[in-house]
Amino acid sequence: MKHAWSQRLGGGRVVAAATTVLFGILGCGESRRKPEGSAPPRATAAIFTDATRESGIDFVHDNGSFGEKYYPERMGSGAALFDANGDGFLDLFLVNGAPLPGHPQPSPKPSRLYLGDGAGRFRNATVGSGLERPGYGMGVAAADIDNDGDTDLYVTRLGGNSLYLNDGKGRFKEIAGAGGAIGGGFCTSSAWVDIDADGLLDLYVCRYVPWNSPKDDYRCTNPEGEKAYCSVHVYPGLEHRLYRSAGVRGGAPRFEDITRKAGIAGHIARGLAIVAGDYDQDGDQDLFVADDETPNFLWNNQGKGRFEDRGVLAGFALNEEGRATAGMGLDLADVDGNGWDDVIESDFHGQRKTLYVADGSGLFTPNAGNKGLGEMPINRLGFGIGFLDFDLDGWLDVFIANGHVNDDMEKAVPPVPYKQTAQLFRNSGGCMFTDATAQLGSYGATPHLGRGTAFGDIDNDGDVDLVVANNGEEPVLLRNDRPAGNHWIGVRFIGKESNRLGIGARVILEAGGRSQTREARTSYSYLSSCDPRLVFGLGGEATVGKLTVVWPSGTRQSFESVRADRYIEITEGQSLPN
Repeated sequence: MKHAWSQRLGGGRVVAAATTVLFGILGCGESRRKPEGSAPPRATAAIFTDATRESGIDFVHDNGSFGEKYYPERMGSGAALFDANGDGFLDLFLVNGAPLPGHPQPSPKPSRLYLGDGAGRFRNATVGSGLERPGYGMGVAAADIDNDGDTDLYVTRLGGNSLYLNDGKGRFKEIAGAGGAIGGGFCTSSAWVDIDADGLLDLYVCRYVPWNSPKDDYRCTNPEGEKAYCSVHVYPGLEHRLYRSAGVRGGAPRFEDITRKAGIAGHIARGLAIVAGDYDQDGDQDLFVADDETPNFLWNNQGKGRFEDRGVLAGFALNEEGRATAGMGLDLADVDGNGWDDVIESDFHGQRKTLYVADGSGLFTPNAGNKGLGEMPINRLGFGIGFLDFDLDGWLDVFIANGHVNDDMEKAVPPVPYKQTAQLFRNSGGCMFTDATAQLGSYGATPHLGRGTAFGDIDNDGDVDLVVANNGEEPVLLRNDRPAGNHWIGVRFIGKESNRLGIGARVILEAGGRSQTREARTSYSYLSSCDPRLVFGLGGEATVGKLTVVWPSGTRQSFESVRADRYIEITEGQSLPN
């Protein structure tokens, strides 16, 4: 089923923008292990509470719109949950846009830094933080890039990105020229990842389309001849960027652009999301990139800073119909308990939100045949997406923030809502998903223009909370108020030979006769950065039988009979504190 409308470009050209509606059911393949016994009944009581108002977060995103329908207005923005001042509580950074040229009120407002108190309340600490400089921001990636024990920020913007170094007290200094990782162009998501296991974090930056100013904007129209946002097909893609850390020189981090040397140059795509992980378990970090209506990348790490795109060969570049999708958001985790990481991707309306299941041979299969995620309404457009065990039963669930990019879609045939409700899917065991959106409470019934989503435990109670950044609106803080019962354990990493945050560290946890495998990372979802700690649900198990960590350096540690219901701090090469 298709609907199309004319879009008039500069110079009088007219192009047709078509949206193909794809039908089908996504689920786990029949070769996947099924859970023992019957699936738990669908829960209906709300677990998440919209705690935005009481939290003290008073931010409103500015997308810069004023009726001209400039292309970037519809894409932002992201959020970061990270510990800015070292007090052990998650803080919040919200990326802001800015008035675009020609706006009648051209006074930009900066992005915001909020410091958390560990009890779900936040204080605006932007003034004096060093983060006040305004600009048209898109995304953020947080990590300890100089291994000094605090978390730094990289912010993607239109026209040039910013790198901020943390002094350990929540005050930031912008590094001139981003230390060589300036980016440039229309940048979106970015990710910190140690590509060569030298203990220094490197940086991958997604670039989208060649839009830098209104002179790059095409004029497109809807069926009534009114100005409309253009289809993405009007714009070509861009070459992405990879920067290798050269360490700290003169008190500032320095980066080398290795895009060409790494084999990434010349590959053109509209990049929107990235997640890194060792999908083939060969000891180095690979890169998954979601591209918008261009084939996805799977950059397989060949060692020595070289990468090869195996997206097509591995079954990740295209959907099961052999088509490129409008990839918006990404996450990577072992969802079915077989020890191999699977990939979840959010896409355009009319396209399935695809779960690519790994078979352990380096191949992924877009599932079909069982009930699950594919039963979601196909009129949703997903952005921020991620795995989380919201009820701590030991199985990873899925959250998706939704919202359209075209404000005239309700005039299409069939109509598609502009503001959309989010979705939550509960994993009933293996990868059999049931709709648990009712457990989002009032938020689950309230439509928004959902974009970036940051996942993290803001109140240190052992469950994952959510911050959803909305386009042109206030963000939403969803506090996880799960009932007592299921046990959990959280893991925080301190690397020595590896990078300080332990990004890329792999954890194999054994409890209750089954195993869970996860990797530490901050960059996933869409335009966002998340809590670097790993939280495992244990169900009824109050003790972890065995917990093994494989560090990026190759160091391997194992701990037995670990008490649950607490955060533990694992330092590379050291025994576990009592």
